[in-house]
Amino acid sequence: MQKLTFFKPFKKLLLWICFLYSLSVQAQSTYTPNCDPNGNWLLFANYDGGNLNIVVDQNIPNLKIGICTYEPVNVTFSGPFVNSVTEVLYAGFNSAQNNNNCGFPITTSSFTGINTSILTVNVAPPVNIISPPNPNYFNIPNGWNFGIICLYSCNVDANQGGCNTVDQVVDYFQTQFGGVLRGLNVQYNCWDSSTPLTVSAQAGNCCGACTPDAVTVNQTVCNDQFPYNWNGLTFNSAGTQSVTLTNASGCDSVVTLNLAVSQNNIGTDQQSACGSFTWIDGNTYLSSTNAPLYTIVGGNVNGCDSTVNLNLTIFQGSSDTVNVTSCGTYFAQNGQTYTESTSFIYTVPNINGCDSVITVNLTVFPEPIAAFTSNPELLEFGQPEIQMIDESVGQITNWNWTFSSETGIFQTSNLQNPIFSIPNNTSGNLSLVLEVSNDQGCTSQINSVLNILEDAALYIPNTFSPDGNALNNVFKVYGRNIDPGAFELSIYNRWGEQIFKSSDATIGWDGSVSNLGAAPVGTYTYRVTYRFINGQDSQTIHGHLNLIR
Repeated sequence: MQKLTFFKPFKKLLLWICFLYSLSVQAQSTYTPNCDPNGNWLLFANYDGGNLNIVVDQNIPNLKIGICTYEPVNVTFSGPFVNSVTEVLYAGFNSAQNNNNCGFPITTSSFTGINTSILTVNVAPPVNIISPPNPNYFNIPNGWNFGIICLYSCNVDANQGGCNTVDQVVDYFQTQFGGVLRGLNVQYNCWDSSTPLTVSAQAGNCCGACTPDAVTVNQTVCNDQFPYNWNGLTFNSAGTQSVTLTNASGCDSVVTLNLAVSQNNIGTDQQSACGSFTWIDGNTYLSSTNAPLYTIVGGNVNGCDSTVNLNLTIFQGSSDTVNVTSCGTYFAQNGQTYTESTSFIYTVPNINGCDSVITVNLTVFPEPIAAFTSNPELLEFGQPEIQMIDESVGQITNWNWTFSSETGIFQTSNLQNPIFSIPNNTSGNLSLVLEVSNDQGCTSQINSVLNILEDAALYIPNTFSPDGNALNNVFKVYGRNIDPGAFELSIYNRWGEQIFKSSDATIGWDGSVSNLGAAPVGTYTYRVTYRFINGQDSQTIHGHLNLIR
């Protein structure tokens, strides 16, 4: 592809002038004495290509070399320190289709004198190109619209014929290599192997020009860091100051520092505890206080110190002793059940949430057991009176009897063994209630229902006392007109085991268990099956009875 030739003589004149200026500056340049461990690199850039002879005559560690041309180039590496070259990157065209104005029979770019493992040939890599002054440059048939890496001018703002500027080329290789740029060789005319370019002769920027940097730094310091010194500048408060420094290329860099101030924090740690409290300062406090201070270095969100004041309230636990009485059984706040007098301790939170130790002196009084029988045990129709016989257990001091019926009988007594009158023609059920109490105020109550037997009736007591005193020693069923062939009485203990059985209504349970002797005091279950002789169907009754001694 041919370029527009009427521009080229003018271009070559400009670039040649620039190249001569570059040579004059390079002769006065010197190397930066320090080397970058991340890599040091040189750049060789040319519009026309040709024979490039690079002599590495200085030992630069981790040296990388970048080469870019618009036309093919033959590169020869030599010199005593050529082995210090760790990477070579070529960017541009390398075929004859892009002209060969140098007059050498070069059709494809070549590289000798180095290990090919460190060589990368990146043909015409895409690089952003600043729009030229004349946008039609990119629309001219056979024009320079390739978008390739090449150089035209030392003027970093110039962009002719579709080539990149020096700044763009340097940025490209800097991105690839990293490290520090140590020198440039930029020219427009053809390279010639008869004029070797030595590494030690390359230094400085394009055409020897230096482009100053302008950098702005924003920084925040704490209010206790003044006066604040930075690159020779002194700040006594927040503000903005500038200083001129030297950048990595040896050029001036104007750095402006915008300094802001962050305040140290002062706060209060409100705490409460029971008995003692260990704070962040490592001290243990036994009483209330608001004096301790502690500084947390870099503790706030801006990295400044935070000063904390402890406001501490210490609450104390408490103790108390209470005297408690109970009848029979006491259910304590500690979850335990007590049946005997004792002392115990339990802990509950007080009003401040601290432990309150309670000592309980417990007195358990014996609980009485109310029980009675009647004389007669079986009431017949027309019976004029009935005597109640107290069989309660315990040191009883008070008896309260209530005798009532569905027909309106209501009588009371405080006697131990009272006699209640039964009005004539009274029938149905009679209700008897006995409540007893002892000197300690402990009470017990028992209820019983007596049935007045008429022509066909049945009576089952709820208590008996087989203690051998000739009264109420046997539990049996009382009735009138019971069919003797359809009667059965069964007694069961608390586990449901049958311990007595009788098919004769005249024979009851004497409170003993076969092969075991006397049954223990307690509650038992009975079952009675019966039928009256009037032809009524058989019936079964279940109930409970109390055995007392």
